[in-house]
Parts: sequence; structure tokens; C-alpha cells
Amino acid sequence: MTLGAVFGGLQSDGAALAEAITALPEADAVSLPLLGAEAIDALVAESQNLRYRPARPVIGSGDKRVWQDCEVSCAVPGDGALAACAAALEGVLTEALGLLGPPALSEGFAVNDLIVQRYPRGSGGITPHRDHIAYRGLISVITLTGRCRFAVCSDRSGSDARAVAAPPGWLVLMRGPGLYGRTDRPFHFVDRFETPRISVGLRYDRRLVS
Repeated sequence: MTLGAVFGGLQSDGAALAEAITALPEADAVSLPLLGAEAIDALVAESQNLRYRPARPVIGSGDKRVWQDCEVSCAVPGDGALAACAAALEGVLTEALGLLGPPALSEGFAVNDLIVQRYPRGSGGITPHRDHIAYRGLISVITLTGRCRFAVCSDRSGSDARAVAAPPGWLVLMRGPGLYGRTDRPFHFVDRFETPRISVGLRYDRRLVS
């Protein structure tokens, strides 16, 4: 079976994602099933062959410090399963945005930034943080393996934490700047790793647009 066929039938369609997008201004993050077993297997197989580097243990300074305990890879082949997944997700998100009126985004959207993160069992995860302001509109994270707590919260101390379901095959969708005119970004974190986790972050990075 071709990669196009594997990723041609996502478990949540444009209508389901449109409903999820409309919930984001209030919820900050929502999740829903996205990938079947065959798609997950293809992504896991490709992710195991990537070249990883340790994430910087601490980024930021002072009261804006963020601790990370994972490995990351940005060297994703342009013709493999991860690229096919990104194209399929971009397609269904574009469909979802087209169903909404008035428009949810005032600027363009595309999945142009892909990062794979690998966490060992017992990882410290990533402490409460906000994504870079250049990541616009919609932030997507797909879990491939493992179980942990993915949560949104009110601040860097993790206040008012609310867990968002993120089992393998599920998409977590968060709002980014520009969605429904909002300029703020939700704090979120991952911790409590019961098993090793692999996840894929798919974003629109405005810095990459010429």
C-alpha cells in the first residue's frame, strides 16, 4: 500500500477538526483520534531511523526557565511517512478552516515545521512553557508511542493544570497566535511518562515563509 493510501483515511475528518478548532479559544487545547494502526506503524518505523540529538536541558533564564528531558530530530525525509502524514494533516486542517465562517485565521496556514521528540520512560518531560510566538494559528502534536500526561495550565508553575488525552494515534490541537484574533499562547507541559514516548510536532512557522 502506498503512503498516500495509508494517510488518505484519517480517523477525524474536516468537520470534526472544525468543531475542535471552534473550541480552542475557550479550551486552549483539545484532542481527538487521528491515525490508525497502519499509519502509526509506518511513522514509528521511520522515526526509529532518524538521527536524534539531546534537547537543551534548560532554555530561557530566570523565572522563564524551561527544563527538557528528551531527544529531538528535525531531519525528516521529504518523501517518507512523516512527510505524508504532515501533508494529510495540512489537508484536513485546511478543509476544516474552510468550513468555518467567519474565518478563524487572518493569515495563511501550512504545516512547514516538523519535529520528532523521543522521551525515555521516567523522563522529566518538559516543564510548563509556551511555544515560540512565530508558531502561528494551530499547533499540532501527534503521539506515536507511549503514555504520559499532556496538560495545559495557567502559568509557569503549572497552576490549574488540565490533562488532555494523548494516547498513541491521537492529535492534540492547541491554539497559536492569530487564531480568532487571539495573541496569547497557552502554557502546557508533559510529564508522568509511564512508557517511552515518541511524538511529532507539526506547526506553521512564520519565520520560514519568504
